[in-house]
Amino acid sequence: MKRVVDVYKNRGRELVWTYVIDLQNDDEFHPGQRDFEAEALRLSQVDKRGASNELSAKMRLN
Repeated sequence: MKRVVDVYKNRGRELVWTYVIDLQNDDEFHPGQRDFEAEALRLSQVDKRGASNELSAKMRLN
């Protein structure tokens, strides 16, 4: 299951980066909106996009 997630700076809601997150679901794991947003924030830390306390993520619902 793939979803597009935007990562923003908390102040001013400036778009920092957009990720296409692919979380595999099976009989035991059914990813929700928070799972995709958490993964985008984790990747933003790996990619050094900003401090974790300065970023937020929002999954696109369309």
